Amino acid sequence: MTPALLSDGTVAFIQREVAIDVASCSSDLRPSACRGFACRVSPDRQRLTIFVRRGEASQVLQDVLGQDVIAVVYCLPETETAIQIKGRQISLSAANADDVACVERYRHAFVDGIVRLGYGREFGLSHMAIEAGQLVALSFTPEQVFEQTPGPMAGKRMGGSQP
Repeated sequence: MTPALLSDGTVAFIQREVAIDVASCSSDLRPSACRGFACRVSPDRQRLTIFVRRGEASQVLQDVLGQDVIAVVYCLPETETAIQIKGRQISLSAANADDVACVERYRHAFVDGIVRLGYGREFGLSHMAIEAGQLVALSFTPEQVFEQTPGPMAGKRMGGSQP
């Protein structure tokens, strides 16, 4: 399958203060999932990198490497606007200093977003806490983009268009 063409709107959306859920499955189709911490889009838009915490993502990491399939849902808590991106050609690496800085910027933007919804800042910071040595950069080639906002269009293929 060819890489999905990600629109400007999709790229902007997946890099803002969205909740990120990462999922895959084992060879016997047992699902695995974990939280993501920030999304980086390559300049050519052919690779996405999601940062996960090694401990809570161990099954997902095993599954994505074994099956070469990933699904990532990005949801803006304020509106429940959501998209899902599925992909392959997965690679893993330890997060570097630039990656940690990216995750910290995301973490603070996400916390600011949920504070506006009435959640406590301390709760948000605790929920999104990271340890630099535990971050894994999970990169993949996006192949399909789907509308996931609850409603009649949920599940419709988007082709990268703006959510």
